[in-house]
Amino acid sequence: MWEEFKHQLSVILVYGGMAQGLFVVLLLNHKSVQKSRANLFLSILLVAMTLSIAQILYLGRFTGYLADSVYALGDPAFFLIAPLLRFYAIELTGRRVWFTSASLLHFAPFVALVVLSIAIGVLQPEGWKTIVTEYHNLLHTAFWLLVVIQFSGYLYATHAYWLAHQKLMRQELSNTEDVNIAWVRFFLIVFMLINLFFLFSLFAVVQFDMCRGWLQSATAGVFSLSIFALSFKGILQRDIFNTLPLGKPLAVIGVTPPVKTDPLLITRLRTHMHEQKPYLDADLTLSTLSKNIGMSRSQLSQLINDGTGENFYDFVNQYRVEEVKRLMTDPDVQNLNLLGLALEAGFKSKSTFNLIFKRFTGQTPTEYRKNLIPEKV
Repeated sequence: MWEEFKHQLSVILVYGGMAQGLFVVLLLNHKSVQKSRANLFLSILLVAMTLSIAQILYLGRFTGYLADSVYALGDPAFFLIAPLLRFYAIELTGRRVWFTSASLLHFAPFVALVVLSIAIGVLQPEGWKTIVTEYHNLLHTAFWLLVVIQFSGYLYATHAYWLAHQKLMRQELSNTEDVNIAWVRFFLIVFMLINLFFLFSLFAVVQFDMCRGWLQSATAGVFSLSIFALSFKGILQRDIFNTLPLGKPLAVIGVTPPVKTDPLLITRLRTHMHEQKPYLDADLTLSTLSKNIGMSRSQLSQLINDGTGENFYDFVNQYRVEEVKRLMTDPDVQNLNLLGLALEAGFKSKSTFNLIFKRFTGQTPTEYRKNLIPEKV
């Protein structure tokens, strides 16, 4: 009874994952859906994982061309997942993945394994079946080791890319609530869990010489769960950081040769902030402010960094904190609660407001407001 239940559950999981993967691909590419390069890479990724599940379940059974004697080297589609996940992450941040000779090298392991597998399937070299039989475990170990190394490298690179973008985001945006950080973390967790499964697969092959059928079934299940997770989140996620300039390398955006900061420009900037109060706009960006005061993005970014010692995010939010402190003593807005004051000052959420206010004042907004009461009496 229990074994039958587990079997039926695995069948539902695997077939459901395949069905959802194909459904989401069709949905993302429907003519009524806004076109997105990030969605294109997500579609390719879902197709690759779905086809990999199909290969595990069917191709080896119904065709001799890609039977176990050929796929003893491993499924080439495994080497597509990490590059596609990274390209999807890059496209989500508003960057562009250009198909140059360098970018195509990311798919070299996949192409090499496909060519080698086809060559073996066509030529059927003498002694190959003997090699597969005698060195079965060694071939599997080598395959999973390469998969783990590739995935680990891409996971590290993607995490480093995200950390760099967090810094860049604070140079451009004054509010980050529209940037779905939770999705990025979820995405990286899925990436990490797949890699942990590949690491477990390597360990199982080396230590226990586990049968390939069990490992294939487990792989199909993990891929199905990943399809569920990526599909559900992917169809709800828009591109993030889309206020940042496109088409430039990450490392050079907002960077200019160091020059001596002009005190007059600092005065001009602070005068604009005090008189025009652009920080009251919750969607204020570096690009918007630079246009308003007649500077280039890079010039204003450097002016803020070198002239104030802060990034754009902290520079603007410091003015918002001061505005909230002023509003706390303004009798015309005493009917507003702290969240209302925060929204009036340009903040977008209570959590961000509380965090930033305490960082700049050393007190929570509630504590600060209570300390003002004796002064009013």
